[in-house]
Amino acid sequence: MQNIKLLEDLKEIQDFLKVIKVSQVISIDIEFMRRSTYFPEPCVIQVSDGENHSCIDLTLDIDYKKLFKKIFFNDKLIVFHSCRQDLEILQIVFGEIPKNIFDTQFAASFLGYKYQIGYAELTKNIFDIDINKSEKMTDWKKRPLSKNQINYALNDVIYLNKLYSFLKSELIRTKKIDYFKEEMKNFINDIDWDPRLENAWKRIKSINSLEIKTKKVAKGISVWREGKAIQLNIPRNWILSEKNILDISRAFIKSSEIHLPKNKYISIDEDIKEIKFHIANQKEKKRDFIDKKIYDFNEYKKIADALYEYYKSISIQNNISYQIVSPKKMIFSFLKNKDSDSRLISGWRRELIDMEKISNITDPYFDAN
Repeated sequence: MQNIKLLEDLKEIQDFLKVIKVSQVISIDIEFMRRSTYFPEPCVIQVSDGENHSCIDLTLDIDYKKLFKKIFFNDKLIVFHSCRQDLEILQIVFGEIPKNIFDTQFAASFLGYKYQIGYAELTKNIFDIDINKSEKMTDWKKRPLSKNQINYALNDVIYLNKLYSFLKSELIRTKKIDYFKEEMKNFINDIDWDPRLENAWKRIKSINSLEIKTKKVAKGISVWREGKAIQLNIPRNWILSEKNILDISRAFIKSSEIHLPKNKYISIDEDIKEIKFHIANQKEKKRDFIDKKIYDFNEYKKIADALYEYYKSISIQNNISYQIVSPKKMIFSFLKNKDSDSRLISGWRRELIDMEKISNITDPYFDAN
């Protein structure tokens, strides 16, 4: 059954969910808008069990948590392609995420496919099926949706069950299924669902080029901007751009004054007072205020590069994307913290690497520090 319509009636939605409730594998994808809000606005959810497919309107005034509880939040396997944003929306709508997840993009990375390969490209590579992406820029909040738009949305789930079956079989055949499951679990556990204001400054790409005192000011402004964006539910750049933050921070060091641009989201006197409060409350932690990034230091770089090349050779030998095997952040964290429990040298990676070679690379650095 394929409904080339948007299900907007509660009875229609309930009838469709009754059809698929016996299925143990359910594929979903979510269309959302985020052009004028801080949080994503869920608009349409596409659901398939491999045989039956429908698009369900997510803008209705109904209790979606109750509606989908027995479908998504039990022992069923829920299949996604590139699940991060979809999980964020499920967390917003339902207050939780499914317990049993299979991500086809993630699985493909363990089987030699391009890292973060797109759904259409993966479907083409495996099944030689072309998926039309012409409706990619659709305004999913607009009603009614055309048949072309609904077809486009449905195409994003129609082949997911089939991809799941193929990729799972390949993971089992190549003896990588446990690697995938472990890394998938780690990925889910690492997601921070709550916006962390104190880390808002990390979004400022060039903040590490600032002097220590200027960086402290930029951190305070970034925390204020993030909090205001959340409060108003608008994109953070509508309040201040990155350039604004850097310019205001440099000017503050010279004059001790905050000069904010005029726009409808800023209350000059009130917000200046709040910004100064945030600046004053920024604690100067050593790890936040180093003048150079860890990988700018020659002593780190030489060892990090050697580790990266070794792990890259391991990824090639095992036909696993090297971005999965050895994320650079994981390498730098391992070196910086001398972390004997690092995932870089434990879990499924431990089965693939030669610890003696790792020691040969890292011991000179660790012994010197």
